[in-house]
Amino acid sequence: MKKIAIAVVALPLTCLGAGYAAGLALIPTTPPAASVQEDVVQDQQLDAEVDDTHGDTPTAHDASADASADTHASSEQDPLNPYTLAEDRTVIRLGQMTIPVEKLHSVSYVVADFALKLTDIETADRYARVEEATRIRDALLTAMNVAAETAVLRSVAIDSDALSDMILGLLRKNYDGIDEVLFVSLYKQDVARL
Repeated sequence: MKKIAIAVVALPLTCLGAGYAAGLALIPTTPPAASVQEDVVQDQQLDAEVDDTHGDTPTAHDASADASADTHASSEQDPLNPYTLAEDRTVIRLGQMTIPVEKLHSVSYVVADFALKLTDIETADRYARVEEATRIRDALLTAMNVAAETAVLRSVAIDSDALSDMILGLLRKNYDGIDEVLFVSLYKQDVARL
């Protein structure tokens, strides 16, 4: 009986110690971030050596870095950039909706990603709560269905300014403090009827 008790206690403790020691032996001594950073520095040095030996021909890595810098610079100027909208505390994003617009020979699906520019931060905090945001989304859906019956959404190209003004007029009847209706993205797809 004593042998069984010793085996039941000693065997798990021995395995626990062996596993802990093996884990310490397998973990590298440098943190992963430092080793990744060293790899990046080594890659940059190798790229520099290759550029020195082959002339000043830009590599695909250099072109993608230039493109990403240009994209970042242009995104700072775009007021509907999601990063710019996230920084502005008076703007709340309400998400994406798809609205069908039925025509004689086709059905157009308008996909809009909405954001609201509000007059002050207190109003933005109030409308950002789940209950109010849901009510505003319902009002936006109703306004978009009303707009689907008019020429604003039935035309070949959507006039986003006219649509924004129409929705803003419908929303201001029930919600105070809304300064502007913004479209983060707005596009439509026509599907032919069979």
